[in-house]
Amino acid sequence: MRRERGSALLATLLGVLIVSSLVGLTLVSTNAVSRLSSRARDYAATQRAAEAAIEYGYALWKRRIFVANGAISTDTARAGLTGPAIAGYTYESAANNGPLSISATDQYGAPMANPASAPARVPVSLLDYPGWRGFASSYVASAKVKSIGPAGTEEVVGIRRQFQYVEVPIFQMMFFFQDNMEFYKPATMIVGGLVHTNSNLWASSSSAGTLTFSGNVSHSGTYSQTQDPPFASAWSGWSPNAQIPPTFPNGQSSQVTQVPAAYPMGVSLGSVFNTTDTNPNNDGYREIIEQPVAGFPDPQEIASRRIFHKAGVVLSINGSTATVTAQNGTSIPQGQISQIQSAFTNKKAMYDQREGKMVDVATIDVSKLTTVFNTGGVTGFNGVLYIVDNTPVTTGGPIPSPNPKTIRLQKGGVLPNNGLTIASQNPVYIQGDYNTGTTNSPTSVPANATGNPANNDSPTVSGYTRKPSAVLADAVVFLSNAWNDANAASALNSRNASNTTYNTAVMAGFMPSGYKPPSGAQYGYSGGANNFPRFLENWSGDSCTYYGSMVELFQSKTFTGAWDTGNIYSPPARRWNYDTNFSTTSPPGGLNAVVYTRGSWSKF
Repeated sequence: MRRERGSALLATLLGVLIVSSLVGLTLVSTNAVSRLSSRARDYAATQRAAEAAIEYGYALWKRRIFVANGAISTDTARAGLTGPAIAGYTYESAANNGPLSISATDQYGAPMANPASAPARVPVSLLDYPGWRGFASSYVASAKVKSIGPAGTEEVVGIRRQFQYVEVPIFQMMFFFQDNMEFYKPATMIVGGLVHTNSNLWASSSSAGTLTFSGNVSHSGTYSQTQDPPFASAWSGWSPNAQIPPTFPNGQSSQVTQVPAAYPMGVSLGSVFNTTDTNPNNDGYREIIEQPVAGFPDPQEIASRRIFHKAGVVLSINGSTATVTAQNGTSIPQGQISQIQSAFTNKKAMYDQREGKMVDVATIDVSKLTTVFNTGGVTGFNGVLYIVDNTPVTTGGPIPSPNPKTIRLQKGGVLPNNGLTIASQNPVYIQGDYNTGTTNSPTSVPANATGNPANNDSPTVSGYTRKPSAVLADAVVFLSNAWNDANAASALNSRNASNTTYNTAVMAGFMPSGYKPPSGAQYGYSGGANNFPRFLENWSGDSCTYYGSMVELFQSKTFTGAWDTGNIYSPPARRWNYDTNFSTTSPPGGLNAVVYTRGSWSKF
């Protein structure tokens, strides 16, 4: 009996020992797991802090690169940056140049040996934007963050991420619109090249013709060929059941893509523009073509993109006087200044049917500009000419001048050998053939001689290579080879056009559908992208052949007349083509849209 009681006691003691051991092991394991879990949380929190520092660096980098309109190229601009203060964390050196660094990379993505070097500028295709090409500058941002705690418990995490700044030449597209793009039942029209809008796209064919997109089409807003667009009443006779979809030879699903907006100045409008303050120099994309108003700040983000500042030569007109100014390294002897001044041939009042008013027209003989720029007397000229009529608009005084001021380009058939961009904050008329190789024999241009029915006749005379060219203005109006000022105010049948060819990029403003001016009734249809260049003649039976690129970034400020046909114009047969030469050689002073990208994270 005693032996049995002893065995039971021994078994009990053994059981207690085993249970105690198990409890001890469980406590040890629980504490270890707790410590591991706590450390994992600390590490994850430290990693998030490092990632936050990188994001801060991205914002700083983007801001600086935006202001500079190009790659950061100095060591002090990007090395040894101070990261944001993060409670509970400090920074350790991420590289030899500081706790938060942004290093330029070569074409292979490796950091440059010299931290002060500019990054390699690499041609790239943009995967998110089918058909787009740009030039990428890449950087690697590094940050190393250390948690604050007792010795031996700190966590240290180093994070890297690649940033990329891609400049996209806007003139590589047939159409680039900042605002809504509309094609409302145009006559037969084939649109070649890339088409993009940062807003909404509405497009439909008519029963009498077909709208065909032969290249890639992208939009940042909505796309519809049947749904009710805003201001549907502006589309005369619009009905969802009456819409005929455009034709896409390669299939709509492969040609139409929704993409993020690509901003012409690198950032969204709200980031830099302000129409509610007292500064007239930061009101919108139209600042690109405007002179800055003296006495007010000109933000660097905008100033670096003004064509007025980029121009090598400025031709300023006031009344009957023309003044020539050289800038950006251009040198002009007095003799050549006089020649450029002589290109301003006259100033007269002319009636504009769309505006419904008289306008003052300062006429420029482009052939005289070509002569002086080709002789070599003007050295250092970058191909950008800014022309402006600064004559005050006045109704009183000894010499009243109440009419809107405009510029007219005549005899522009032959352009300077290195190309020419003409910009103005005024509206611009282009009268007659432009960049075709002749100034006095329109029918020697094959496209004019035949009317270009198959859209495959040459837009230039034999032996002439069209030059990189652009015209930037408040609005651009195409006047044909047959235009006669004497008939400007006459009925439409007195303003008969003739076949005319224009080989130039155009950047201008437009009046959107449904726009309601402060002093009048709401507008109807804008005329759409097919009426982006404006017309004032009876083009019935005549052809307008065009090679170039059309860019809309803002509403017109001077020419605000609503689109209509009636007595204003009848449309031409549009033989419109993207100038493929722009894919390799943009017009002087070319505009860029900007796309920023961020790569994947990595640790070090």
